[in-house]
Amino acid sequence: MSTELPALSLKNWLSKHGGGFNTRVRFSEATSGSRIVASEHIPEDTEIVSCPFDLAITRQHAQLALGNFLDTSEIICSTHWSERQWISTYIIFHWIISDESPPNLKILAHYPYLNTLPCSEKLLTPLHFTSEEMQLFKGTNLYGATLDRERDWRTEWADCLDKVTQANQDWGKSFTWSVTFSKERYLTAATYLSSRAFPSSLLSPTPSLKHSPLTEPVLLPGIDSLNHARGQPVSWVVRYPNNVSPDSSLQEPKISLILHTSATAGDELFNNYGPKPNSELILGYGFSLPQNPDDTILLKIGGIEGHKWEIGRNAIGAESLWKEILGSFIDDPASEPDYEDVLDASSMLLEMVQALLDRLPVEAIQNSAWIRPEVCTMFRNYVEGQRDILTSLVTFAKNQEHQAIQLAREAGVEIVFEDD
Repeated sequence: MSTELPALSLKNWLSKHGGGFNTRVRFSEATSGSRIVASEHIPEDTEIVSCPFDLAITRQHAQLALGNFLDTSEIICSTHWSERQWISTYIIFHWIISDESPPNLKILAHYPYLNTLPCSEKLLTPLHFTSEEMQLFKGTNLYGATLDRERDWRTEWADCLDKVTQANQDWGKSFTWSVTFSKERYLTAATYLSSRAFPSSLLSPTPSLKHSPLTEPVLLPGIDSLNHARGQPVSWVVRYPNNVSPDSSLQEPKISLILHTSATAGDELFNNYGPKPNSELILGYGFSLPQNPDDTILLKIGGIEGHKWEIGRNAIGAESLWKEILGSFIDDPASEPDYEDVLDASSMLLEMVQALLDRLPVEAIQNSAWIRPEVCTMFRNYVEGQRDILTSLVTFAKNQEHQAIQLAREAGVEIVFEDD
């Protein structure tokens, strides 16, 4: 489907409610759906798009709207639905009700927005990979994270399906998950949220991308139309009626995205989602960055339940991991480690890292005709980052080993390693 008519509908809808796009930008077709480009020169510090707060899709908004179809009070009392369940179900009801009859646009108000989002066939997060594509990542943390996400989301879907079916059996039949059905809905809606959501901390007088236990995911129509570029200088500005903004026609607070770099006609305009490793970009958004400096790997030590260490390139974060490993070889925490402690700890770290390196798949892809180019790119970028981090950890561990040798020499002991 062309993006022209849905984009025009979204622009008119936002404008009607006090928001909208800059007149110098337009939607353009892209492999993954659409992108925002400059239709003429745009100077720096220009507002690109704005969205009124009352058009944001939040958990509270979803609960209020779904109260027209489900017993939401019973759900709230008896079941703790996550924000994803509420928002995904709200999105799905747009599709369910439009299948039956002309929808009530006051209750289900986000058709102009949802009609601009990519169809499930264009979504490129791992849960939309083919089995051949998913097998590429076997042996990596991302493979396990994908299986965990599918299990969790399917559990959520089953819970939502139960409540929807209780309200109306026909609605339940349309509340689908799997591609074996004619329509794939919960997975698509949940992917929209994972790939397009912002933290609710943006909807405040001092907007911020920082997550906290108090923030929730929200969808901001129009604001989420711009793709990501690392380090892109942008600002989010919130204006309140009769307060910050002198615009007397502004009836609701709105959030605006401002780009601080200029653009020429035809340039794609980018938002900045913040520093994210390729593992998060692939799992949540369906794209990756080459040689992403924000790449990390999560490591867990056997016997230490629950705790994980996030290590970045150049072994950033390795010191806390090393401290934990070294501490496991010291009988008296108050004493200083001797050379044997350091040697044993470095040996343990080396063995652990080498095992992870051995598990990593090779970056050369066989039978690439069965793998989409976008997935090939994600795979190579991801594995490159994981291998680089683990290699830097090998160097870190060997440095600790050298320190153990030096400590031994100071104690009058010469350590000799047999060649493999």
